[in-house]
Amino acid sequence: MFYLVVFFLPCCYLNSLFYKNLSLFYYTFHDFTDCKIPKLHTKESKRFFMFFDFHLKTQGQIQIQKIPSHSLTPIMILQDLKAKALLESAYQETGKGRYSLMLLSPAFCLIKENDAYFLLENQTKTSLSAMDPSKDFLDWVEFFGSLSPEAKTQDFPLPMRGIGYLGFEFFQEIEGIKNHKKKSMQTYECAFLFGRDFLIFDHLHDCAYLVSINYAKEKSPLDLLKRIKKLEEKIKNLSPKDLEQDFHPSKILSPSPKEDFLEMVEKIKKEITAGNLLQCVASTSMQIQSALPPIDAYKRLRQNNPSPYMFYFDFGGFQLFGTSPEMMIKIHQQKILIAPIAGTRKRGKNTAQDLALEAELKNDEKENAEHLMLLDLARNDIGKVAKIGSVEVTKFKNIERYSQVMHIVSQVEGDFDGSYSHKDAIFATFPAGTVSGAPKIQAIKTLYALEPHQRGIYGGLIGYFDGNGNFDSAITIRTAVYQNGIYHLQAGAGIVQDSRGELEFLETQNKMRALTSAILQEKGE
Repeated sequence: MFYLVVFFLPCCYLNSLFYKNLSLFYYTFHDFTDCKIPKLHTKESKRFFMFFDFHLKTQGQIQIQKIPSHSLTPIMILQDLKAKALLESAYQETGKGRYSLMLLSPAFCLIKENDAYFLLENQTKTSLSAMDPSKDFLDWVEFFGSLSPEAKTQDFPLPMRGIGYLGFEFFQEIEGIKNHKKKSMQTYECAFLFGRDFLIFDHLHDCAYLVSINYAKEKSPLDLLKRIKKLEEKIKNLSPKDLEQDFHPSKILSPSPKEDFLEMVEKIKKEITAGNLLQCVASTSMQIQSALPPIDAYKRLRQNNPSPYMFYFDFGGFQLFGTSPEMMIKIHQQKILIAPIAGTRKRGKNTAQDLALEAELKNDEKENAEHLMLLDLARNDIGKVAKIGSVEVTKFKNIERYSQVMHIVSQVEGDFDGSYSHKDAIFATFPAGTVSGAPKIQAIKTLYALEPHQRGIYGGLIGYFDGNGNFDSAITIRTAVYQNGIYHLQAGAGIVQDSRGELEFLETQNKMRALTSAILQEKGE
């Protein structure tokens, strides 16, 4: 379940907190005086040390100020102060979440681009791959997260160890399997933000917390109290704005040909018949040209299709937003959880029809078999990093409803084995079986061969690490990417032996329906 997180940044979200054995730098949370930095003479290392000096003994610092929030909303911050990213949640029971976590300005951003890693800071792009090619993306994420101050907070979650996304092709770093297809858009393969200033809403107690931090070893620490005072004054002057009512003409440019999807379904079924696969999640895409600002599309989407994981990012060259219903992986107080979704029906037009469709879904042998298969895969994934004997199914085949579809949802959890890191947990579970298939590796190889382009952000992970060692993430589904005036959408359907291509294609269209309704500004949606 996401709390709401908003970022103000100049172009750059997740942080693996505990991965061991970084050979480039030696550090501990409490004492950085023993940091051993190799003698690096590249231009990249010189730029890197313009921001950090590892000979300094300065520790990370944090300043927190509580302020009233009765006249503020996260959307006001997102819109009026040009916020660049946001995470929020809506519980099915109430339609609301307790917290909204906002990052008002970044310190730096870590990205993966063209199979290389870079640090973005103050319009400077430093190659980390050139500094140490032995490190992977999550190694660097963990390192930079470790430089934030140690400030365990019990009052509210604070995503100070990093927040961002891993694209679907991040799987290459886990199994070494590369997707050689072309990209459909120019986005980062992975991106994680590390914040300077945060605003955390507590909607239950009608208050908010302004937070500013300095990182350990920074060469030019900032006056945090002064920053908070300036931010407080700026926020006080905000006023609410209504949802834009102007209609922006939109045009569907290039939905994936239905015939191509049906052909892909038949090829997957042949692989299943041959014994190579049990299930595979084939996807289809759609592009919509529109002048509707993405922030307005997101506001419509969140209003009409609230979900446990809602998010909005502005990376300068592209915007990313969505309302994902599905947890990818969550680690909270040493419990590790996955909540697989498999089994879908379109919502009914009235209560009677809705209940009839629910009964049909519950009694559908194909949907139930698929759900049990992916539930077993989730149990197996968690079992890799959970204590032996602790894995159990805590929710079984519940029905969850969203604006356009309903799903069968279960939940698996176990006791997180302390001998493993958060990076280990991500490697054990990524990507989710519900967006890839089973067996997972063979399913992904099949998708790489059959789908026309790389998945990119779709089907990956969006999440954050807080200061208490917790991690929460969603599968990047029900998501749109906006670039150069075009919205890019994608959705998948699980293919098994008795799948009917026409129905599976219809399922992908239903899953995109909430997004298309928001973008096309359809009335009554």
